[in-house]
Formats: sequence, structure tokens, C-alpha cells
Amino acid sequence: MYTLMSKNDRYINPLVLDNPLRSLVSPPNRILSRFVKYLKEDYTVVDLGCGPGFFTTILARIVKTVYAVDPDERAIRRLKEKVQKLSLNNVIPYVAPAQKLEFIKDKSIDFVFSNLMLCCTSDHNGAIKEIKRILKDNGLAYISVTRSFLIKDKMDVSGDEWKKILGQFKIIREGKNLMERWAVVQN
Repeated sequence: MYTLMSKNDRYINPLVLDNPLRSLVSPPNRILSRFVKYLKEDYTVVDLGCGPGFFTTILARIVKTVYAVDPDERAIRRLKEKVQKLSLNNVIPYVAPAQKLEFIKDKSIDFVFSNLMLCCTSDHNGAIKEIKRILKDNGLAYISVTRSFLIKDKMDVSGDEWKKILGQFKIIREGKNLMERWAVVQN
């Protein structure tokens, strides 16, 4: 197994993330409805923590280019198979952690999609720093995190930390439900 995740990061098996039942628990259209109106056809997007591409293939049909980034090579391998099968030629997959995006130029990205990724990395600040670095001035990001009530984990994003993260951006839209907090933010 090859992975660029630190030993402190959370690993979710790509088979779990690419399971058709996931659409019942986390319908893509519900999540997309929060931000899709901000996407433009000529955008370059980063799907940060893309896993095996649950959202990547959808994004690739909307925008010009999608960088699909995940620290787990197995997830990227599954994504590459999916992209090839669907004949999508605008997806650029990378095996990398969210806090090490050196292959993406400063201020070159129009939109970052980070769905529940922060809850899987132990370096929240490093990931947010990279999101801010790669986003164009006035670039947008969709960021979501899980909400834990009973079981606390060191990778959880607390309510106070969530406020600090959002404080680094201009908030365009935000919401929460029983399971998650989310926001569309501008750099």
C-alpha cells in the first residue's frame, strides 16, 4: 500500500467512498446545490480529498479542468480507471496530501471543493493555508466538515476552529445540519 497520508491521518477505504449506497446517505445533488451556481464552464477546480472520484466526475462535466487530489494512491488508481472508462480528458489526478500542493501554482485555481476532507487530516491549518495559496484573488471554495456530538476525535473540527477557518475568508454562504457544517467562501 502506497499512501502519502501521515500516520495520524484518517484513512477511509476507497471501496466505501465509491459505494452506490453513499448516494443514499450523501446525495450528490444536495451537496452540489450548495455551490454549483458559482461554477463556470472555464473554471479550473481542485477536488481536494477526492477519494475515488465520487464528485470528481460530476465536476469534470461542468468545468474546464479538475485537479483531483488525494493522499491515497489506491483511491487515485480507482479514479483513473473511472475517468478512463467515462472518457473524461479534463481530470488531472495527483497523489498528495492537502497540505502539500506544490504542483499547483499560487493563485491559479478558481474553485476548491473540499468535502469532509479536513476531518481526515491532522493538519487543518496546513490544508487551509494551501487552499488560500492556490485560490485566485476572489476565488471560491466549498468547505465542509463533520459534526461530532458524542465521540470526539483529535481530527474533528470544533465549532471554535470552524469559526477561525471561516474567519480567514469572506463567507458567501454557509449552513449546517445534524451531520455537517459547510460554507462557500471567497479568498
